[in-house]
Amino acid sequence: MTRTSDKISPAARSERLIWWGIAAGSIAVLALAAAIEPDARGYGTHTQLGLPPCGFLLLSGSPCPGCGLTTAFAHGIRGHWAMAASSNPLGLALFLIVCACVPLGVTAALRGWSFGAVIDRFGLSRWALALAGSAIAIWVMRFADAL
Repeated sequence: MTRTSDKISPAARSERLIWWGIAAGSIAVLALAAAIEPDARGYGTHTQLGLPPCGFLLLSGSPCPGCGLTTAFAHGIRGHWAMAASSNPLGLALFLIVCACVPLGVTAALRGWSFGAVIDRFGLSRWALALAGSAIAIWVMRFADAL
């Protein structure tokens, strides 16, 4: 008698494991965001994790593209959307993407979806380009404000 799992190709099995990893990693990031307190300055929350302060900010006096991301996640997990967006607008978008990766990863793993099918179905390449463009635009605006 053959089990259903015996019919899964090694490539499909490894994709399923990666999807499970994406879901588990996303849950871990969200749990970490819940375990830390957002810094009132809108940046610097990552230092609670033992990481050093932002070197770019220390040297230039201007925020780097990542300044406020951890703070945005800490606010996002608490439902403080406006505070998350003010910490780093891209951080709020990334927080929502990480939230979406939990059900997507589980569903894709259970249904055996391939990465190519998911990328095509949801237009992820276009979303990635839009996200990259937004990151650059936000950084330019934040850098200009700091001058």
